[in-house]
Amino acid sequence: MRALLICIVLITTQVLTFGQTTRKDTSAKAGEPLIMGATRPAYRGNLKPVRVELSAGWTFGIDADAFFKDYQVVLGGKASGFDAPVGFGLSMSSYQLGNASIGVSAGYYRAVVRENYDYKPRLSDTSFGPPQNITQNISLTCIPAVLTIDYYPFARQFTGYVGAGVGLGAATFVWTEEITSSQVIGARTSGERYNDTHLVPAFSVRSGISLGLDDELGANIRAALTIEGAYLYMPLTAPLFAATANSFVAPTPARLKGDYKIQTGGFQLRIGFSIFIRPPPKTDGK
Repeated sequence: MRALLICIVLITTQVLTFGQTTRKDTSAKAGEPLIMGATRPAYRGNLKPVRVELSAGWTFGIDADAFFKDYQVVLGGKASGFDAPVGFGLSMSSYQLGNASIGVSAGYYRAVVRENYDYKPRLSDTSFGPPQNITQNISLTCIPAVLTIDYYPFARQFTGYVGAGVGLGAATFVWTEEITSSQVIGARTSGERYNDTHLVPAFSVRSGISLGLDDELGANIRAALTIEGAYLYMPLTAPLFAATANSFVAPTPARLKGDYKIQTGGFQLRIGFSIFIRPPPKTDGK
């Protein structure tokens, strides 16, 4: 995944370099076709060009190593981490600073671990209860919302861009266990182990390529496909194991009642569809 993101950055760099060596005066005039990512002409009045984008993508490398290490050792679980969830994003920005657009962006993705296994610890020093069948249901739902700035430097149909964002994210962690009943001493019972939503800081950096489509969708409206690599940092810290530790009759390690840190973001690959709306310039006398 890191190699794919590096490839996207390298391709973007080549696009930007090529645009710099071939750049011409492309200040748009009334009636000229609109080019995605082109240098924006100066407009009279308060109307500015607007870009709206809808995207789908994947988040790789959600970091919850400490949590899943204890999940395996104490609970006998098999999972070692979250899979890469599919998510969606929506953004809107306006070109308030020439080729730099300022806006807002929000996303949604949900990572899940569901597994069923027999808890049969082989070593006495890692046994905290009798054998039981356990079904684990763990979900991590993330909704990042950030203020963004993106830079489209060249007047080209195909152009690279770079951007960054800062804001907040809502991270909801839900964990339930379904355990077969047993009359053996030390047997555990089913229950909800954690269910809470946390507001956490969110930071992102990204680089991508905008591939403008040939045909206009309407007067002063054009569309483009985007391919983007990004990194989202959205840390969550919470006592995720505390209730689970209390579900054991036997004593458990004291660390289980402390805080666990999860990097709920990660490397992201997105594919999007954007619409660029350019308001018509005012004519003299209007």
